[in-house]
Amino acid sequence: MSSSSSSRICRSLLLVTGLLLFSLNSSFAQALGGLNPTRKSPAGPTLYAGIKIGANFSYLSGTDWSNGVRSNLLGGLFGGVRGAGFGVQGEALFEQSVYTTGDGFYNAFKSDYANAADSLKQGRFRVNKLVLPILLQFRVAHLVWIQPGVQFYGIVSVNDVNGVVNDAKKLFRSGSVAGVMGATVRLGNVDMGARLIFDVQDLSANSAISNNWKQYMIQAHIGLSLF
Repeated sequence: MSSSSSSRICRSLLLVTGLLLFSLNSSFAQALGGLNPTRKSPAGPTLYAGIKIGANFSYLSGTDWSNGVRSNLLGGLFGGVRGAGFGVQGEALFEQSVYTTGDGFYNAFKSDYANAADSLKQGRFRVNKLVLPILLQFRVAHLVWIQPGVQFYGIVSVNDVNGVVNDAKKLFRSGSVAGVMGATVRLGNVDMGARLIFDVQDLSANSAISNNWKQYMIQAHIGLSLF
């Protein structure tokens, strides 16, 4: 085969490959853009990643705890892909929750107490968690996206602040799942949003506990996309 024939074949292959890539990208962009009736011209999917911080305002149910709204901070990374009207986002966050025992806690866990005299103390447990939200995204207005999804928890450590039980980490399920419903406003590289987060699993590691430990949270957050 001559060098000129090889050159023509290479140019043809490059042209066909380019047309195929352009066709696939256009089809995907149209599929994403079709979900957004507010935007007339489709746009290709965009990858992004950044950092975020925020605060949770949480309530833990169950008669074993001193119920009330508690606040705690969170922070971590986020990233995903989005088109004109649809996307997917994942996050890796670190958050800390503080739980305070109620009147029924000692009766339920007296065998776990290091010292019976500590039954007069009010216990406080500082629980550090790794949180992995996975969210769908739907654009509902020019700057506004809704974000339904799920959130997976993994307990990293539990600090028994007042030292009332032998092994505080055994009190809590090592991993759990929560539902998420949120909304975010995107202003350039800045995201500002709020979420409602509700546990779908009992947080207690002891199946004999008669009441459910479930956490309900309102989260406010702000994020900065780095690319």
